[in-house]
Amino acid sequence: MKKISLFVLLSLAIVSCTPGEGIIEDTTGSLVKTPPSLLSWGVDEDSVFHISFSESVEIKEMLADEYIIMKNQLGSSFEAPLPFFLSPGEKVGIKITLSGMNGNKERLYFSIIGKNNNIPHIIINEVSVKGTQSNPDRIELYVLTSGDTAGVVVSDDKYSYSLPSIKVNQGDIILIYWDKKTTKEDWERKRGKMTYVLNAQSPSTLSGPEGAVIIRKEEKGEVMDAFFYSEKGEDAFKDGDKSTLYDDAILSGQWEGEAMDSSLITSSRVMARMPGAIDTDTSDDFFVTAPRRSTFGEENEYVPYQGV
Repeated sequence: MKKISLFVLLSLAIVSCTPGEGIIEDTTGSLVKTPPSLLSWGVDEDSVFHISFSESVEIKEMLADEYIIMKNQLGSSFEAPLPFFLSPGEKVGIKITLSGMNGNKERLYFSIIGKNNNIPHIIINEVSVKGTQSNPDRIELYVLTSGDTAGVVVSDDKYSYSLPSIKVNQGDIILIYWDKKTTKEDWERKRGKMTYVLNAQSPSTLSGPEGAVIIRKEEKGEVMDAFFYSEKGEDAFKDGDKSTLYDDAILSGQWEGEAMDSSLITSSRVMARMPGAIDTDTSDDFFVTAPRRSTFGEENEYVPYQGV
């Protein structure tokens, strides 16, 4: 199914599936069964939502946010126009209540997100993971190509933050305060380059001393850049939730080799990328700064920690 302006992500309360698997939660009997199989879904260029099943069902109600877009329709394939246009990165929920031929009711939940066709190339530039009130956890991103950041997702292993729409240019910086809010505002740097300041409002701090930071082009989408740090060396990310992120980054070609050694970081010694935005997708791209020599919001300077 051709999708021009939008993409669809299926998410169920208990289980997730891809087209053809058709695993649907039975919300009446607390059973999970395969029929009817969900065959396809999508949105076409006219903003019409399509969905089809392997057998006939009755759509009791289909909602786009709070708008009813279908009610009491029987069949195996359905289409319903969306009542609004989605801008890039904008998200709307689709909720479908249906009844199978056996009479059991099911519920499906979708997220439809406005497609961004002008995503800039962004890399992770500086990270603080042992934050205090005066030196909070932050993630700094460096922009390599111009574009619109709408819908780009930055995450650790616990929380994901979707960037708002910002028209950025090469050399701009996006500074994200992760769990502690800041009142700092955007500012213009030398040669007209901008630093944009955002609040992720994560319910938890970044993981330290072992963790991951991932940039995806969109929610559940392609990995654009990745950064891994640990005190465990080659034994890091062998299992657990972070290992899945590590495998995704390896498979996407956005990371290789061991994680960066984080044993020397403190609240005032952070992990920064080498000046010049060098990106070989390895830990060699980063260094631990000297105390109080982080450069959040500005171009990186190579002032490494030399030890006691």
